[in-house]
Amino acid sequence: MKKYLSQIALGLVCVLLGFMISYQFKLYYNPQAKLKSRSFEDLTKEIEQLRKQRDELSKNVTELQDKIDVYEKNTASSSEAANKMKDELDDLRKLAGLTDVEGPGVIITLTPPMDVTSTVPYAINSSSILDVVNELNASGAEAISINDERFVSRTQIREAGAPIIINGTSFSPNKNFVIKAIGDPKTLEAAFNLPGGIKDKLKEEYGITMSISQEQKVKILKYNKYIEYKYIKKAR
Repeated sequence: MKKYLSQIALGLVCVLLGFMISYQFKLYYNPQAKLKSRSFEDLTKEIEQLRKQRDELSKNVTELQDKIDVYEKNTASSSEAANKMKDELDDLRKLAGLTDVEGPGVIITLTPPMDVTSTVPYAINSSSILDVVNELNASGAEAISINDERFVSRTQIREAGAPIIINGTSFSPNKNFVIKAIGDPKTLEAAFNLPGGIKDKLKEEYGITMSISQEQKVKILKYNKYIEYKYIKKAR
């Protein structure tokens, strides 16, 4: 009896061993598995090449920008007329929002209202942000940013579902919005402290709290999106 049991056990071991060998053989020599492996390796190499190209292009852009700066400085130093043109070009870049700028101004923080029955805050709406920006412009602000997105002529402030989109960047309406402006700090702050002004309106109609502080050094980043003009041309 023991002899038969040992033979049966040995047979089961042999069958299991044969199955495992057969499975490994199929897996190793399976053409599809090899194809998938090669495809993965090719994809990995392609991704690595694209990364190198991206890094190289980024390096080239930086080098070209450095060259432009050098050319402009050299040209400006060669004559008074060229120096004046360089100053005008710098001013135009500032007005267009294409350079980082700093100066005295204010920093405004909009805080969404909090429902006393819930820990979830209500949302800030895009129209409230536009009201603040319009008031800053009317008060002589020379540069404005919202959550470090530079406000320029092409800036859009709109709601896309729940989020608020500014310059194509999405922001949660349930979080604070920080608006920076460069200009005369006293004039800019006074515009919001008028009775019945924007500050009171946001609080009364939407429950939005506004805090504003005067600063001697406000830094506003440049507009960092690509601008492409397809239709406008210089008028003759």
